[in-house]
Amino acid sequence: MALFALIKRFDEIKLAADQGDAEAQYDLGYMYENGQGVKQDATKAMQCYLRAAEQGHAKAQYDLGLMYSRLPPNRKNEEEAIRWIQTAMDGFRQAAELGDAEAQCRLGEIYDMAKRGNGSQNKRIKTVATALGLFSGEKDVKWFEEESAKWFQMATEGFRQAAELGNVKAQFELGGIYCWFLGGRENEEKGMKWFEKAAEQGLADAQYELGYMYTTGWGGAQLDVSEALKWYTRAAEQGHLMAQIQLAKTYAGAEGLIEPHYAESLRWYLKLAERNDSAAQYNIGVFYAKGLGCEQNLAEARKWLKKAAELGNANAKKTLQLVEPFLKQQGTALDEETLKQIDLIF
Repeated sequence: MALFALIKRFDEIKLAADQGDAEAQYDLGYMYENGQGVKQDATKAMQCYLRAAEQGHAKAQYDLGLMYSRLPPNRKNEEEAIRWIQTAMDGFRQAAELGDAEAQCRLGEIYDMAKRGNGSQNKRIKTVATALGLFSGEKDVKWFEEESAKWFQMATEGFRQAAELGNVKAQFELGGIYCWFLGGRENEEKGMKWFEKAAEQGLADAQYELGYMYTTGWGGAQLDVSEALKWYTRAAEQGHLMAQIQLAKTYAGAEGLIEPHYAESLRWYLKLAERNDSAAQYNIGVFYAKGLGCEQNLAEARKWLKKAAELGNANAKKTLQLVEPFLKQQGTALDEETLKQIDLIF
């Protein structure tokens, strides 16, 4: 999907959300939370989720609970996180028991997450485990494992028919269950096939997953950077945040997957910078400071480093201090010692 289509989609969703449509409110919240087709904005995301959650939308209730779990810890935030997660679980279970495959899948995912609560330092995982009773002694890890397996099996059966009829969402969900939850090489290969079907139909999330598989060897995929870049690019051109990040990093030479292609990396970092991504803004500053993929331009470097610094990026603040003295000398090039102190950060 082209960018103009994404923008049109955003306008359509926002209109429906403003008119009180809970599903549109949830979709809008998701877009704001993940920067899909719009700049990331956690405050607006929570507002949209809350509007949908108050109408009984279980996914909005759950995602709102997760967002509360990531706020600065205090009693109110913790209570709100647990309240919304528990409310969402009631809704998911009711729908799942009526045969809703998506609700069954969500239950499987959430129970799978909760079982990892013991010893986890992840705030989201610990909050979910707390909300579901892992630490109170009501349930043990084995119970969560059994519940997760049960609901995933039911969801797989539910999604398969729709997936075989070409439903792209069902194909993606089925791919995820096989690859990430059921385990084993045979299931991973099945999952990759379903991701491919969804990706070919233009689903950005599926395209991103394929890119990840081809760069890591996950899901039975052979390592193939060219294939990974192809799928990342298709997703990134639709505004997929993580795909854009992966392209920017890979073209900059991260992990040594390819020889650096700095001009292409800069192109993707500029797109990320439009989302107010301070890490991207910092790296753009480095590109201009060192002349990577562009002409060296200390004034342009300072502009981007200053943007990142204003968002609290510590590396940008340090690098600005290194660049400023050279700008005071009518923009002379950085010396070798200074250049060594400035580098891209992935």
